[in-house]
Amino acid sequence: MRINHILKAVPAFAIGLALAACSKPYEYTPAEPEDASKTYVSADFSAPRDIDADGSDILIPFIRSNASGDLEANVTIEDPSGLFSLKESTIRFVDGETKAYAKVAYSYDALDASTKYTIYLTMGSSEYASEYRLVTIPVTCSKAWQDLGTAQFYEDWWVGKVGERKLLKAPDGSETYRVVEPWSKADLEAEGYGIGDVLPYFEFSVAEDGSITYKDVINLGFTFSNLSCHMLFPAKVSGFEDLVAENVMLNSKLAQIAWVPVLNVTPSGDYNWWTESSTAYISFPGGPDLNELLK
Repeated sequence: MRINHILKAVPAFAIGLALAACSKPYEYTPAEPEDASKTYVSADFSAPRDIDADGSDILIPFIRSNASGDLEANVTIEDPSGLFSLKESTIRFVDGETKAYAKVAYSYDALDASTKYTIYLTMGSSEYASEYRLVTIPVTCSKAWQDLGTAQFYEDWWVGKVGERKLLKAPDGSETYRVVEPWSKADLEAEGYGIGDVLPYFEFSVAEDGSITYKDVINLGFTFSNLSCHMLFPAKVSGFEDLVAENVMLNSKLAQIAWVPVLNVTPSGDYNWWTESSTAYISFPGGPDLNELLK
């Protein structure tokens, strides 16, 4: 019995020793301050580090501790995939600015749409390195919709005006495209429409024979006489099925979209309309000028 009491007392004794050891005051020795007269360059961790690779160069920001004078620093890249590279081996700060960018190039077509790529960029000039600021930044890149540049968009019903719009292509390599914000808020307000959530993009697909398809019913995000505005694919409207064939690429750079404008589509498929169809045109970057073509 006596032995059991001793064994039970041992853990309590050990805990007491540990508490006694922890009660010793911690002595903090501050690090030596950095030389305030020296310029330090570091990675900018306040910037987004999850990047959409849309075909354009990826810009990775670095910052310096003061804005005085021009300055160049070396940068390097570590890329396990071998698909990314630096366009230049230096970053250049101009007088009065504290931020500069490393430009990363890559082959958009070589990227896999289902893969996330992580690259590491490092400021490699030892004379500008700090003991307290990170010089290497990891960046994750994902293949996004490819930015093809500026297209022209025109439709003859709601606005009737040629506008310049960004055109995107699907990252899976298919002939699927998006016209970004085909109806701009400014144009719609100028025409007196009620504005809701403006359509972020119009998406359409092109088949091998040049025929074009898109979603059957599209809410355009604005209103006319307090009724929501929609566009319907012609196959959805009785008597307009022949217009399906007019959804076609007129040439490699010009798309023709035949559609039916309607109002207030209900869940049951009912709507108000003018019993008329409409036509839109999308001129791809490098395609014909719609301002001249539609005169």
